[in-house]
Amino acid sequence: MPAATVSRADNRYLTAIFIVGTVEDCRAETGAVAAELDVSPSTVTERFRDLAARDLVDYERYQGATLTDRGERIARTLAWKRCLAHHFSADELDLPADTADELGGALSADAAAALREHIDHPCEGGCRAPAVRLPECRVYSTASR
Repeated sequence: MPAATVSRADNRYLTAIFIVGTVEDCRAETGAVAAELDVSPSTVTERFRDLAARDLVDYERYQGATLTDRGERIARTLAWKRCLAHHFSADELDLPADTADELGGALSADAAAALREHIDHPCEGGCRAPAVRLPECRVYSTASR
């Protein structure tokens, strides 16, 4: 499933699972994702089931969710784009964080690459991506060598 067919809401959940689960190296529990997104646990459970049906997460009741390979690729790309958008908006546009999140989610791969060329390296670890996880990121890709 290409990233373009993933909804904005899906993007939020995949990114939250990435932050809560992948970064912490554990299953993303329903309550932790609910807290990250400020939604109810029942909403998270419903979304986990939907994402699992589309092979974006592996979900086990009472255990939480982990990203599938496909889900993790999408989440990593989203994290990178959000990081670019946050740094660009903070440095150049003075936009609120939620607007920067929307901007990051809307960037195409080409737009993200072009934006990357117009800003100093954005990543200082604020996106909470673990080392070696985002090959696009100079900080992490050079740290892994």
